[in-house]
Amino acid sequence: MKKTLFLSFVFCLLTTTVQGQVYPGDTWAQLPTRNLYDTNMMAMYLQAWEETSSRRLELYNDYKNQAIEAYNEGEWEDAIYYVNKALNTQYYSGQLYFIRGYSYEQLGYFSNAKKDYKIAKKCNYQDAATALENLKAKRKRR
Repeated sequence: MKKTLFLSFVFCLLTTTVQGQVYPGDTWAQLPTRNLYDTNMMAMYLQAWEETSSRRLELYNDYKNQAIEAYNEGEWEDAIYYVNKALNTQYYSGQLYFIRGYSYEQLGYFSNAKKDYKIAKKCNYQDAATALENLKAKRKRR
């Protein structure tokens, strides 16, 4: 008797929780996730992603050029600012990490410079390994 009562309780509990989600006679076409494909929502999402990706790439190139210009002129704070803006676009470059590392080094932030040189080295930026060795030698002399 207790076993039958317990099983009927579990059955009632399961049927009440399932009723709000999926009915036994439902097909996949009736499920809410299926409507995404039927109404071309995925195509809209992909189009929006492509548009934002191209805009982010444009911003990345603009900020990268401004960072290189500031680096060449010796404006270290501006170079760091534009490198940070470029990296926030989610596009990455070993050159940008090198520029920011060198700028940090010129401003005396050696631990930040070391981190950026290491990232630039992982990105196979050629000058990063030499800069990292020079930074270590400079810190030993102090």
